[in-house]
Order: sequence, then C-alpha cells, then structure tokens
Amino acid sequence: MTVETAQGRLVAVVGPESTGKTTVARELAAAFDVPFLPEYAREYLEERLERTGDASYDEDDLAAIACEHMRREADFVRSGERGGVIDTDLIVILVWWNERFGKSPAWLHDAIARQPKRLYLLCAPDLPWQADPLRESEHDRERLFDVYRAALTDLRLPFAIVAGEGKARFDAAHNATRPVLGA
Repeated sequence: MTVETAQGRLVAVVGPESTGKTTVARELAAAFDVPFLPEYAREYLEERLERTGDASYDEDDLAAIACEHMRREADFVRSGERGGVIDTDLIVILVWWNERFGKSPAWLHDAIARQPKRLYLLCAPDLPWQADPLRESEHDRERLFDVYRAALTDLRLPFAIVAGEGKARFDAAHNATRPVLGA
C-alpha cells in the first residue's frame, strides 16, 4: 500500500482512549527517522485544566482544537519531505464531536476530505486502562473502537488495526507502516 502526498508519506495513529496511540506514534517516528506531530487536543485540555481546574469542553473548544490541529498539521506536512507520523488527527475530533454533541459540522467533514492522504493505524483497546484526568470512556472503548473503524470504512480511508502488547504491538504497527514510511 502506498500513501503518498506531494510533501511525503504520512501515518496517523487513531483510536479510543488509553490504547497506546502516543507510544505507537513516537516509536514509529523514531524507527523510521521521520518527524512526529503530537496530539494538540491533549495540550489544549491540559492547559485548560492547569489554568481553571476544569478540563470540560464544548463545541467551541472542539472547533478551536480542530482549527489549531489543521494549522499545525499543514506546517508539519510542508516541512516533512520524508513524511511523518501524526498522533491523532481530524478523525479523532470527528468521532469525539459525534459522540459528545451528536452531529459534527460540515466544515469538519470537508477538512477531512481535503487533508493530505495518509495511512491510519487504528489502535485496538486491548491494553489495560490507564487512568488520566483527561480520559472519560474507560468502559466504552470496545464500542468506540467500532465507531472509529466504521468512520474510517465509511470515509474509505486506508487503515490497519494495531493490536497486541509491547513488542507485538510495535511490530504490528511497524509492519503496517513499512510500505508507507520505508524500510
């Protein structure tokens, strides 16, 4: 499978909470020696929690998160000649928006349709839950995994499922990503 953009090759790691997305994304970027784009939503909500003591969010917050993510990703894609690994992208915001507020806005769907092509790695919820003040769906990860899979399928986006623990999980991600990011 080849997923090429004019600027390079991209992989986005997505899935329910506490499924090892950040670990997988960082490990892949290091293994393939490509840039890594961290999750912006976490940064936004951590800053809010620190500033106000509250990490709750509304649709305006999701719009702000999506817009800043798009800006950062555009810069990332422009600067990454060899491609890169993205820790969550607009698909996560789409699922999050639909789950929390019912229906996501048309502009978000349009933005997803316009973003550079990428391979998605969908992380399975087969790791133990790790509590975190920003996480909210401990007992709903299997259903949310199915929601992510349906969204990727419905949008006809290329994806591979990453499962297993430790080295097995990394090997699954690495093997799925090798055709995109190289040997």
